[in-house]
Amino acid sequence: MTASTVNTCIQDCWDCLQECEICADACLSGEQRSMMVECIRLCRDCADLCALCARFMLRGSSLCTEACVACAKACELCERECEKHAAHAEHCKKCAEACRLCATSLHQVARAA
Repeated sequence: MTASTVNTCIQDCWDCLQECEICADACLSGEQRSMMVECIRLCRDCADLCALCARFMLRGSSLCTEACVACAKACELCERECEKHAAHAEHCKKCAEACRLCATSLHQVARAA
């Protein structure tokens, strides 16, 4: 696994965390928040796992592979949920894109470890 692959993944995790937090906040503030409960939950789970993965990669944790696999799954679930709302919610569209990119990076790191 190259340092470049890890550094890219760390940045993708931070970017995804940010978009997930923005999306969850926007969903909480929206008029239809009761319809967005699953989106909010998945965004929060994804953001938390992205932060954990970034920290694990930064310190070279022996649990990095397992964390990356779990985080990639959270990203994929969040992406699918946000895609459902992307047509009418720009924040969901951006979040889905960030989740897709992050999941790809996480899978690369997990395979290379």
